[in-house]
Amino acid sequence: MKLKICHITSMHNWNDDRIFQRACVGLARMGHDVHLIALGGAAEYSTFCSIGVTIYLMPKISGLKRRVFGSRNVIKKAIELNANVYQFHDPDILPHIQLLRKACPQAALIYDIHENYAGRFVNWGLPTFLGTWFRTYEKRIINRLDGITVVSESMKELFESVVVPIEITRNSTDLERLNGFKLPSGENSKIPLVVTSGTHSHDRNCLQTIKAIKYVRKIDEVIPIFQFVGRYINGIENEMNMQADQDGVSQFLKLEGMVPWEQNFERIAQAFCGCVFYKNNANNKVGIPNRLFEYMYCGIPVLVSDFPELRKIVEKTGCGLVVNSESPKDIARGINDLLANPEMAHNMGKNGRLALEQEYGYHIDLQKLINFYYVVLRAD
Repeated sequence: MKLKICHITSMHNWNDDRIFQRACVGLARMGHDVHLIALGGAAEYSTFCSIGVTIYLMPKISGLKRRVFGSRNVIKKAIELNANVYQFHDPDILPHIQLLRKACPQAALIYDIHENYAGRFVNWGLPTFLGTWFRTYEKRIINRLDGITVVSESMKELFESVVVPIEITRNSTDLERLNGFKLPSGENSKIPLVVTSGTHSHDRNCLQTIKAIKYVRKIDEVIPIFQFVGRYINGIENEMNMQADQDGVSQFLKLEGMVPWEQNFERIAQAFCGCVFYKNNANNKVGIPNRLFEYMYCGIPVLVSDFPELRKIVEKTGCGLVVNSESPKDIARGINDLLANPEMAHNMGKNGRLALEQEYGYHIDLQKLINFYYVVLRAD
């Protein structure tokens, strides 16, 4: 059964990796009629097609107006499409979702929850009771929908009391998107690279990672280069350089920026190992970052924070080691263990790649998502 599917966001860019590149493009690849509504950068409404997806960009609105009017505008546009399934991605849309329910009563409405938003209230410096209030409000709206999707088992447990179906669709890597892509090998590199990719901030324990450098032992008189690649938030790169200068390890730190998606895989594949580190808080403990799966695709061993979801994957697949990422000494302990056991590290990288192909790739989650649509629609 071919479905007309509409994804809606008022917070993310239209070409967001989870929403557009994986879900929308993947569903279109399966033969469904897929539409995406987002806020754009232009002053006027526009529409276009990309990789089989019809995209509608509403005029961009910033700040509080975006939260109030931008989210309402994307819902108004969604009503015009009269789709079978609507999947929305932002908590800002919750106050307006009943407009869509009244206008399209036969459609399935699904809330895609990317993060533990209630848990982030404390991170934002807000009182704990506001997070509790939001979770109560969020669940009340959810119970008027047809289903929700979350990114992990731990996040699913946060919503066990809701009365609608729940499905898990992870932030994984779309192997189909990389079909035919050839990765370079970093095995012949004279100096091993310890890579951290993605967005860099205090929340990602970047400074703790740099503080670990002085505790890393020499292997064949060589200390690895700690390579950070991607985007830097609120001037964190200056603090990272200052920390390296203070510890006398600047020669072992390399900061690089963004590159196109496929080039980033080429860059990561040349590393010795990849780091997935986060501060210990309610939001981070329930998530599974997509960079974990990117490292697994590239066939390099991983070092991850000791959080339930990350530990579960690493221990099940044998793709890396778990460390206390709040402790520079324990980060160094993990790196030293990998450097001292190159055959073990190589096998961990192979384990990760195999596990991604067989169990953790987005092709698995995409099939789960379309099956979930049929369940909530009660269609065959």
